[in-house]
Amino acid sequence: MTGSHRDFVSGGPTLMFSGFIAMFFAYSLLFTLGVLLMTPYYAWRYRKTSFLRESWRERWGFLPESFQQSRRESIWVHAVSVGETLAIAGLVQKLRRRHPEIDIFMSHVTPAGRETGERKLPELRGRFYLPLDWPGPVRRVLNRIRPALLIIMETEIWPNLLRTSHQAGAKVVLVNARLSDRSLRGYRLFRFFMRRVFDYVDAVFAQTPADAARFLEIGAPRERVFVMGNLKFDGQPQGNCEFADFLKQSVTRAERWPVWVAASTMAGEEEQVLIAWREICAQHPRALLILAPRHPARCDEVARLLREEGLEWIRRSALAKGIEELDRALRSPGILLLDTLGELASLFELADLVFIGGSLVPTGGHNLLEPARWGKPVLFGPHMENFRDAAQILLQSKAAIQVRNAKELAQEMLRLLQNEGQRRALGEAARSVVERESGATERILERIAQLLNSVPSAPRLGSGSVQG
Repeated sequence: MTGSHRDFVSGGPTLMFSGFIAMFFAYSLLFTLGVLLMTPYYAWRYRKTSFLRESWRERWGFLPESFQQSRRESIWVHAVSVGETLAIAGLVQKLRRRHPEIDIFMSHVTPAGRETGERKLPELRGRFYLPLDWPGPVRRVLNRIRPALLIIMETEIWPNLLRTSHQAGAKVVLVNARLSDRSLRGYRLFRFFMRRVFDYVDAVFAQTPADAARFLEIGAPRERVFVMGNLKFDGQPQGNCEFADFLKQSVTRAERWPVWVAASTMAGEEEQVLIAWREICAQHPRALLILAPRHPARCDEVARLLREEGLEWIRRSALAKGIEELDRALRSPGILLLDTLGELASLFELADLVFIGGSLVPTGGHNLLEPARWGKPVLFGPHMENFRDAAQILLQSKAAIQVRNAKELAQEMLRLLQNEGQRRALGEAARSVVERESGATERILERIAQLLNSVPSAPRLGSGSVQG
């Protein structure tokens, strides 16, 4: 810690009126204003859940006493929601196996992310909601879990979190880091401030050379930016889902074909999916659509749409577990509305075709690598900004198809259904791309070990014990 940092932490006057402190003060004021403006929205959105009541103490940095660490021998991993949690799960699991002496804590922003973390990583020391980005709440968390390392998944750049963690002696790393076009434009406007923020980041592990260049453009030091690849290419197909096994058997016995999975659809997109669905049904009356809205909270809204359209459908949550009951339930409905968490990834195995939602409407798209890993033909719309590079790699490798609207979606799907060889080739090409691009996890693990071992006062991940 530099002398100027010591002056600030101890309350010395050295930096009190500097432009540097003024920038962080101005940011904190703007953040406070944002919290005040957004509170009514979140209160309304989660009015029927216990989320706000259960999370507010953690948002203010008050963690359970059982989390207390006596020494700096923990790692704090932050993953916003479901996609980020699934992507970093493999890295966290390998960290635990290699260094069982180190406690790992995980924070999230959304309830769905936290539920996913509990399911995928139940063995962690503890989990909590990310504290509000003020120095006080962040400092309370740091004092409780005393991390030697803060790993932030993708692009969660919270200035007070980064600064306070660095001042507390933790190494700070951005993993699987990326910047969308929209994020780049926003950060570029405040490059003078972002340069200061990146002083508190020890390493940026970017997904691609293009992402690395973007971080350099907004002020990250060149010597701290590394291209590591995309962790999402390292995931494994998710199996062992009882419902997926039962559904596969029932679909076969009921002679339902083809099976189309519309994954992670967003508001305004289901209408377009249903336009394509009607064209599919006209030629394939035994087709089955598994419709999976991105946010389970929207399932009631989607259910109303299905009723208004006069379609035959059934909720996943209404299906009995018994195989005979499932057989009877699938004899007639053409649409299965997936209103549960944690099953979509396993259901890709059943699919003959997969459409990636969030891409026919301008919301940035969703993870297209999970179905690609299963070797399934993948289609998506024009808006894949959040997965720009992965989508481009698949398109260049002729391993995916991009469409512009519902009409093109129906046309491409019907074409693939008429040509089994092309459908199979597209899926195999997708699987090959995922295998070729994998390896980011091991590269990142090596860099993390080097980073910590380069600082004598930090816990050494390679040692049998951790020093405080």
